[in-house]
Amino acid sequence: MNRFRRYVAAHPVSMAVWVVLIAAWEVLGHITPESQLSTSPLVPPLEYVFTDAFKSLANNWPFDFWAPNPSKGGEITYWGAVLALGYHTMNTLYRLLFGLTSGIILGVGTGLAVAYWPWLRRVAWTPLNFLRMLPLLAAIPLFQFWLGANLRGSTVFIGFGIWVLLVVATINSVRNVPDLYIENSRMLGASPIRTYARVVIPAAMVELRTALLLAAGLSWSLTVGAEYIGLTSGLGNLLAVAVFFTNTGRMVIIAVLIAVLALLTFLVVDRLSRRLVRWMPKLAMDDVIRVAGAASIGGAKAVAIDE
Repeated sequence: MNRFRRYVAAHPVSMAVWVVLIAAWEVLGHITPESQLSTSPLVPPLEYVFTDAFKSLANNWPFDFWAPNPSKGGEITYWGAVLALGYHTMNTLYRLLFGLTSGIILGVGTGLAVAYWPWLRRVAWTPLNFLRMLPLLAAIPLFQFWLGANLRGSTVFIGFGIWVLLVVATINSVRNVPDLYIENSRMLGASPIRTYARVVIPAAMVELRTALLLAAGLSWSLTVGAEYIGLTSGLGNLLAVAVFFTNTGRMVIIAVLIAVLALLTFLVVDRLSRRLVRWMPKLAMDDVIRVAGAASIGGAKAVAIDE
């Protein structure tokens, strides 16, 4: 609590903006005309969001233990809503963790290999540019048709999207390492492979860290998109159900939860990736990642590369 007070005292303008936005939302929720096509207000006021809309999430609790199952005639309860939200959140995090981890490992690994061997770069140039132009959300049905609307299909799709982003970003990061670093290393007698491993890769991580932060945000877009279209669990599925029943209150709850989880993912990746560039001065490191903050929630396209 004391920490929160200190934060409010240090950022009065930010807190005031939040208060104004929440108040404006509440006012709109009470003055917006009712829709004839929806079962909830167009702009749901907070009392509706945290009562009827939140409680209705209990309909998505699929089990017969810990809370009543409404699909089998059980009572709709707040505890059931909490359990349903936790269950679907864990499913989403499970898919995201596997897809993001595999995409980072394969994307950075592929990018480092392509950047090191010129012949591999020439071979991979055309396919990489083609894959980079593919609309990822439009590819979701293909992956679900090939691999199934399940954990395997969703994680492979997420990993593919992260791989496409990071393989190009890694190549760019390696190419942007100053030639002076390489020349000095070779003059001191280091072999090409040792120069690449001990000089080029660490130096490239400074720029690559921004791409890792963007990948953290993009992974949420890919995960929710995959769940929204074809999966039967996860936050994306809850959002699809809310859209089907035009329940705007549930849409707000899920959207806010996804935004908070995406921010936490960004912070975790930020903390872990700092270890890769701990040799950099803090001011320079902060300048490198400043552009990634706002874009991390929705993802971003990789910078183009040229042969």
